This record gives sequence, structure tokens and C-alpha cells, in this order.
Amino acid sequence: MEIKKFVGLLTVLLGIRTEAQLQKVYMSPPPHIGTAVCTVNDYPYKYPIAELNEYVFISFDDLEGDQKNYYYRIRRFDQNWNPSPLFPSEYIDGYDSDYIEGEQNSQATIQSYTRYFFRLPNANTRITKSGNYLIEILDEDEEPVFNFPLIIYENRVPVSVAVQRALDPAKLRTHQYVHAILDISSFPIADPSSDLTVQILRNENPFDPVSFHAPAFYAGNKLDYHFPQQALFEGGDEFLHFETRDLRGYNAGTDSLRLRELYHAYLTPWRPVAYYRALKDIDGSFVVASLQGRDAHTESDYVRVHFRLPADVVPPDKPIYVTGRFNHWRPSGIHRLRLTEDGKFYETSLLLKQGYYDYYYVGKNGDGSIDWTAVWPSFAETENRYTVLVYYHPPGARHIRIIGMGQGVSRPLK
Repeated sequence: MEIKKFVGLLTVLLGIRTEAQLQKVYMSPPPHIGTAVCTVNDYPYKYPIAELNEYVFISFDDLEGDQKNYYYRIRRFDQNWNPSPLFPSEYIDGYDSDYIEGEQNSQATIQSYTRYFFRLPNANTRITKSGNYLIEILDEDEEPVFNFPLIIYENRVPVSVAVQRALDPAKLRTHQYVHAILDISSFPIADPSSDLTVQILRNENPFDPVSFHAPAFYAGNKLDYHFPQQALFEGGDEFLHFETRDLRGYNAGTDSLRLRELYHAYLTPWRPVAYYRALKDIDGSFVVASLQGRDAHTESDYVRVHFRLPADVVPPDKPIYVTGRFNHWRPSGIHRLRLTEDGKFYETSLLLKQGYYDYYYVGKNGDGSIDWTAVWPSFAETENRYTVLVYYHPPGARHIRIIGMGQGVSRPLK
């Protein structure tokens, strides 16, 4: 089969790596909101990238522990997280905003809280179009408190994803290359170079995508996104982890557990090493769990978790933060590690619900972007999960669809 290459493509169109517009519309939960979770089919490890009409479960805890009225509202965005021109009635069957009925009080915990929860679709609300969405949580005055990004796709275009070692010898041991091929035989595209945008996410983190506005090759009905210099990602290292499931015994990754006004967990102050370690992780996610209760949602307590790094491994010229899915990959001031009085550690403490958590120490550059190698080195063998999303925007269309999703894991590089 003859393979033709698109010509005349500008380098800037091959692979654009920027912090997405999402950072401008995302609202992180305030201090009195804990364990804000949005998952697909109630599967705790999966970030909310859902097929159209799959169930999405949303829950959060109000640590003030009183009875409040909360509402949800659904807003639609394009592939760059700019507001959609569609009216809610064009993408919602039912109400785009409704009262959150699910409510449970904590049981036998030191930290009182009220858990609120709901799912989509439900009897009053169903999203009818694929695309990017924000699920806003509103207070009784209908003011936004925080929001969840949600990506909904249609399974119309098969996407195969392969994760390979970098072709550049200088990056062979540190980077991973993502190669995607789209099969449009059952969904013809008139002009792929103008009608499609392909985005690649690492570990389902929507804040730092790599976008491609045209394939590199086409072969019949196959579109080949072969960009070995642009679709490169630092492998990083495996996530660290800890657990606080057992308030009476041993917890992995935790040096000590002390009871004061609340339980305090002091994590093991790991040091980076110059070689790859095959640690098991869940790609930065977390799971709420407790060995002392039957219902983890309401009987798990909150623990003051102390994240610590030895002072001599922290670079002096860059602020260091702890991140993971527990803070939605958006580390802020409360997640920054600061030197302790004795000068031995850099530390921060966070109030987290009992469970199992992955976490990672990152730096921040002057422009606010995340530096994943500020503390930990990068290895090509590190296990990461890559998600490829296919955005479809034909000429004249008033909305953008996501017509395909594929995932690949870098496990074979081990």
C-alpha cells in the first residue's frame, strides 16, 4: 500500500505541549472540602474519562460536618477548554443543574464530616454529546465552590497506542515515545489535517496534554501519528505510596502514627536513587479504605499526613511540592514543602482521609509549569499509562466531538 506523507506542516502544528486552558477554568476544592472524587463506574483508580452514557460517580466530604444544600451544574467546553457555544438544552437531556440528594454523616470518627454524592446520568440529567465538561459544585446561593473536569468520548474511531523508547540516543534511558494510529474505515474523515485534533495525556492528567493537529502519514484508512521528537514524555520514576488504613497497627510507607487532636502520620522520608526500582503503584491515584470500619465512605477518619524529604536532596533554587490525584495534579501553596526548624527535612502536612495513596514530589518552574524531575530522576522503564483522545471538528460544526479514545501502558519497556 502506498504511504504518503503530509507535506508543508509547520513544526508548531506537529506537537504543542502547553498547560491547557483547563488551568484557567478549574477550581480546586477549598480547605473545608475533603476527598473530592470523580470516577467512572465507581472504579477508584480511573480518572473521569468516560464513554458516552457510562456512569460517573461524584462525591466529596464537607469537613465542617453540618447540613448544607449543595447543587451540581454541568458546563460544556471545547478541546482547549474554552466555553462551548451550545446551549445546555443542546447537550443535556433534563436539567443541567440540580440538587445533590445523596448525603451521609460520618460515624465514630474524630473528624466529623458530611459526605455528599451523586451520579451521572441520573433520573434528572443525562449528557447527550461527547466532549469536555466541568461538573461544578454550587452552594445554596448557586455560587461555584469547586469543579471536576470530565471528558466524555464516543467509541467511533479505533485508536491503537504503543509506548516505545525514545529514538534519540540522548533520551533513550529517560524518555518514552507515544505512537498512535487511527482507523477511520468506519468513520470517514474528509480532511484529517483540519478536522481532527489528537491529544495525549500521561497518567490521565488533563492539565498537561500534547496536541497534534495533523497526522504524519496516512495509509488508506489508517492515520499514523508518528512524531518521535514531539510525542516524547519523561518517564519519571514510579510513584511513592503510603497507607493509613490501620489506625492501630502497621501502615506501609509510614514511619509513625500519633494521636493528638487527630491522628498524625509521619511518612518515610525517601531519598532518590540513580537507578530504576520496579515499585508497584496505581499511577498516582488513591483509594479510601479503613480496617476499623465496615463502610469506608463514612467510617474512615481523617489523618494529618506529614510529607517529608531529607533537606539535602531538595534543590535550593526551586520550590518543591507534593502532588498526585489526591490534589487533582494541581499543587498549590498548602502542598509546598518547607524547611523544618531543626533543618533536617522539608515538610508539609495535609488532612487526608484514611486509605492508600500514591504521591510524587515535583518542582515548579518560573512560569508555573510542573518539573517532574526536580527531585526524582527519569527512567524509560517507569510504568506510565498514556491516553489518546480524538477530537472531531468538521467545518461548520457548532460543537466538537470526541470520537475515539485509546490507551497504552509503558510496561513492555521494563
